[in-house]
Amino acid sequence: MATVFDELFERFGAEKAPFMHRMRHAWRDERPLDGLRIAHNIPLTLTTLLKLDCLQLAGADLTVSSYSYCPPDDTALVMLKAANIPFKPVDSMTGSYDVLMDCGAELLTRCDASLGAVELTRTGAVAYERADPAYPLVSVDNTRLKQLETCLGTGEGVYRSICNLSGRSLEGAHVVIFGFGKVGRGIAHYFGEIAGKVSIVEMLADRQESAASRGYITVSGSHKLEVEELVETADVVVTATGRASVISDYYEAEAFRQGAILANAGAEDEYGLDFDPEEILFNKGPVNFAEAEPTQMQFLDPIFYAHNMAVLDLLAKPKAGFHVLNPVVDDAVMRDWCAFHGRTEAELQAIFGN
Repeated sequence: MATVFDELFERFGAEKAPFMHRMRHAWRDERPLDGLRIAHNIPLTLTTLLKLDCLQLAGADLTVSSYSYCPPDDTALVMLKAANIPFKPVDSMTGSYDVLMDCGAELLTRCDASLGAVELTRTGAVAYERADPAYPLVSVDNTRLKQLETCLGTGEGVYRSICNLSGRSLEGAHVVIFGFGKVGRGIAHYFGEIAGKVSIVEMLADRQESAASRGYITVSGSHKLEVEELVETADVVVTATGRASVISDYYEAEAFRQGAILANAGAEDEYGLDFDPEEILFNKGPVNFAEAEPTQMQFLDPIFYAHNMAVLDLLAKPKAGFHVLNPVVDDAVMRDWCAFHGRTEAELQAIFGN
């Protein structure tokens, strides 16, 4: 069966997106989601269409929106229309569906679900858990494979974008990273391959210990003067704390105006009102989204697969409340991804940490 998206599957061949190709072939024959009404809200890019094609071939009746922080790709919108898949801005999403496939819990207060919801992010999963809806939630964030996207995928995209936008060589540079969670660890990993020095600013003691154990210079975020002195020596400063306005709230802005390239890796403005947009790469937006491909397909492929597979968990009709993706799926995807891309699980775990 030919679809509007055949050309995209040729562009992102099985060597780039093996999980999407596997799912497409299997679900086209099995149609496990036949008649299921699904509201789908994640960033709408060309690569997202591979995921949506699998759902449509599986028989799902889709209504698509795009995560509010990421404007939908214009070409993707044209292709959705050609595939007869309706698109609505997330603020216009209302009504009842069988399944909500969400990012950042943006559908939580807008739509209802008869079978349940699948959430892509940690912040979204926390929001659903706190709201305690009358239906089950399956979180894809609480998995090992999510680290492929957030640690390696986002980390590589942030690194690549800063190198492309900076207009100067960063070989031997001093890079200061605020935050050593999943994204911060990935950014540090990639910059560690070219930077002369990588320093980490982190509030949490266990993350400080983790950063120090990897050989990074580590400073507590609560030590204001020490942090400001560190930043004054930096060539690049990247925020990856997940906290809005953390720089304006805690530190003197002038320390950040000593010639360093400033970038934000968070979904929100982590620099705050003390900084004008033009002072920060990509006008304070998540810097990897300055790239045509913010996250490379090899890192999106497994999480797209898992987000779709989580719908099958809901078809088993679990009780209301918080659930994680089937660990058998998580383990199998990690194992297969390593085999596809010539990596080992031990190698990845050393990057991911605890």
